[in-house]
Amino acid sequence: MGDTYSIVFITSIVSFAVSVVSNYTVDTQFSVSIVNISQIPGHSITDTDHIDHSDVVTKFLELVEQYEQNKYNCTTGTNFTLGDGVIKQYGKKRFKAQALVAVNRANFLTRIWKDADKNILSSENFFFSAVRSMLEGDPELFAAGNCYDKQEFKNYRLFCPYSHRTEDGRLNVKDLSVEYDYLGNDSEWFYSARVKASKLENFNYTIGYIQPRYNGTHHDERIIDRVISVTYEHGHWSKPYFDCGGGNIWMMTYTVPFFGYKNGTFKFKGTSGIDIDLQKVDIDQCPNIPGGETTRCVPIEGLGFRRGSYKCVCKDGYYFPDISASPRYYNGSEIEAEFAKKERGDLTRYDTFVCEPCAVGCDTCEDGSPCILSLDWLTRSLLLGISCIVMCCIPLLIWFSVQYRDVKVMKAASPVLLRLIVLGAFFLYCPLITGYFEASVLTCILRCWFREIGFSISYGALLLKTWRISVVFRVRSAQRVKISDTDLIKRLLLIIFVFAAYLTARTIAGPPQVVEGKHYNELKAFQCSADWWDHSAAIAELLFLIWGIRLCIVVRKAPSEFNESRFISWAIYNETLLSLFLNVSMIFLQHPFPSNPDLVYLVIFIHTQLTTTVTLAFLFGSKAYHIYRRGKNDENSHTTMISKGGSKKSKSPNNTYNTNLLNNSNNISYSDKVDDAECESLLEKDIQEEFRRLYTQLEYLKQRNMKIGNRHLQHKLSAMTEAAQKDTPNSVPPSPAINGKRVMINLDIFKESTDL
Repeated sequence: MGDTYSIVFITSIVSFAVSVVSNYTVDTQFSVSIVNISQIPGHSITDTDHIDHSDVVTKFLELVEQYEQNKYNCTTGTNFTLGDGVIKQYGKKRFKAQALVAVNRANFLTRIWKDADKNILSSENFFFSAVRSMLEGDPELFAAGNCYDKQEFKNYRLFCPYSHRTEDGRLNVKDLSVEYDYLGNDSEWFYSARVKASKLENFNYTIGYIQPRYNGTHHDERIIDRVISVTYEHGHWSKPYFDCGGGNIWMMTYTVPFFGYKNGTFKFKGTSGIDIDLQKVDIDQCPNIPGGETTRCVPIEGLGFRRGSYKCVCKDGYYFPDISASPRYYNGSEIEAEFAKKERGDLTRYDTFVCEPCAVGCDTCEDGSPCILSLDWLTRSLLLGISCIVMCCIPLLIWFSVQYRDVKVMKAASPVLLRLIVLGAFFLYCPLITGYFEASVLTCILRCWFREIGFSISYGALLLKTWRISVVFRVRSAQRVKISDTDLIKRLLLIIFVFAAYLTARTIAGPPQVVEGKHYNELKAFQCSADWWDHSAAIAELLFLIWGIRLCIVVRKAPSEFNESRFISWAIYNETLLSLFLNVSMIFLQHPFPSNPDLVYLVIFIHTQLTTTVTLAFLFGSKAYHIYRRGKNDENSHTTMISKGGSKKSKSPNNTYNTNLLNNSNNISYSDKVDDAECESLLEKDIQEEFRRLYTQLEYLKQRNMKIGNRHLQHKLSAMTEAAQKDTPNSVPPSPAINGKRVMINLDIFKESTDL
């Protein structure tokens, strides 16, 4: 707590001070008013003495206590007065209701001295009973009195009916003027009221009517009643003082004048006042100074006007060292006693009044127990290490696609698109790196960007490859359809742009935040928020993958070189099912309690390995196997692998796709340098099938044209039919003759097919 609490900063008596220093100003920018306290037994302090500002109020309260201990040896009067700061805090606020009792009594006395009978005005018992009744109606009042000015009651020099409470709680009524001459200027409570009453124009007049009783059934004529009256603002709160000779306590007094009436005019008659015991005033000794202390001061009500009326409780973020103690705070009186020892140089425990800091992340705590769910760094490091090892394979895959780019199995898979898929996989691994650290706004934003950009690149390329196969597969004519890698990359850039636009909008409008929740074990858990932005992205990914599933179903029977389309389909099915599982599991991992961040990290790790890693294994595993076989047997490296759906012959017209598909879909990235022998071996059976189909169509056209009179085409159609009939299963069909000339059929012309 430091020396701050030794200052004992009293907000309720900002202007309090010991009557030693004149116009002393402390560093906290408030002025302390000082008056003479030479009447204190055992103290003789001159006006030139100075007290250190850190002890002004402390020494003041010490002197108050010492004066009370010697109160029966005090000098009669009210010489020892304090500053007026307490008046603003308590007099005008807390005790206004008690002051109004004196105001009402003053207006009552003014009317009494104007209209009452002489018998009443000469009855001392009447006035003694009046002041006694003021205390009987309000336990907050310590004393009440009606003090008359000089020669204003009978032939007495002074007269002051005064009632006060004794130490045993009884009420004592006496004439205060017998033992206390209050006419001196040092009796502030009387002097100030007399000065205010000297200006009658400052007071109001109450005008009304009086209807005396005429008999049992009628009133007498109304009489105009005009009398001066006082209000609460006409009264005066005195500075707190020790009432030596009166109540012998520290008190403050509220007085308001009342008036007599003579020769048609009003004049000052005396004062009506009440006294407040300062023991009923709870002093706020707590400073309001920000700092690095571990405790804060809390006033204790009911202890009254004395030191130590506070307690030091631990601030938020700290806890009381003795966790078995009850109550858990440091008592102000104990602190004051230990500070006095420190000032004397004695052995003290003053510096031990501190609280211990809570564990990291605790707003409040009862002991040093942790409040945040600690992360399992060993497990997280192991998972991150495995992920980094897998990521180290990405450069090897890129090297593999470049090194063997001229191998047939790599050409058939479009090496450029394979490298894009590997790039997307790299981004899909990055959320494991950002998720390794404690959740923050930056890591949450990076996680979203890496996930969505990686997904759009990797699975966008896979779906576009499948889309190209489906387009070629659905063509039912001999005309070749060509979709180049450049066309696919253009479409892929459009997909990436859409995802990037979503991420930019989200980062600007609604960036992910770190949410705090209570785990089931009451410890705090922090994780990235999941809002409608995340749900929208998950739905968009799912719809994108559903479109991919549809494409996979369309091309399931398409002939595929090296089963490329089959592996792509498996990767898309795998990603769809596991992404659906991940999104559903995250819902249960976040509600009703935030899950252990280590468990969430483990789920993300498993999902990434079972999707991204498996996809790379599907795409590159088969190619590595074929290249390995090629190294052992070079002849086997060019073996054509046609799926069961494409190698099965059928007489259905749907088989017309064979020549087109094999020349486009599976060989679209083939080099123009493929030799004629390789093409002949690859397309021999399909060309034969195509010629049979053409023969059937030519026969149909010949008969149809004969019927409509186009006989000049007969010899041309016959020549083409003859060429088809000479075809044998064991040889390549010769070129047909038209008009006696041999027509050469060159398969290379299919390379100039139309692009979509």
